[in-house]
Amino acid sequence: MHIKIRLYDSLVASVMIYNSNSWAAPAVVLEKLDITHRKHLRRILKIYWPKGIISNKELYSRCNTIKLSDRVNKYRWTMFGHVLRLDENTPAFASLKFALTNNLKSRKGRHQSNLFSLLKCDLKSRDLELNDINDLINLKSIAAKRSTWKSLF
Repeated sequence: MHIKIRLYDSLVASVMIYNSNSWAAPAVVLEKLDITHRKHLRRILKIYWPKGIISNKELYSRCNTIKLSDRVNKYRWTMFGHVLRLDENTPAFASLKFALTNNLKSRKGRHQSNLFSLLKCDLKSRDLELNDINDLINLKSIAAKRSTWKSLF
């Protein structure tokens, strides 16, 4: 069973969350991803309804894995740390600085979720801010110490 789960993780789950460090997926999409993941894990363990009922927590502990949405959040956080540690002349850091300094008017209608606003929400949940250049410099100094940056997640 352990080998099947390792194969699933390397062949299926890795494809499901490919390039997830740049996703700005809403919570609904991440929940659907987790549902699919749990469905696959139950099939691997041959747990079928109604005979075999197992809680999600028990399923993850039995498979020794975590939710895919948690992995997506972790990958996004580590990529953000990489971007903060980049040289200021690189396109990724320049686009971050551009998004921070230029307050462009948004279009009318429903608010669109984007990666920048999602990163700001992640920072707010960790009692950090990203409102101006001084905050960016502060985050850059925090990200320079990898152990401190990892401890924030």
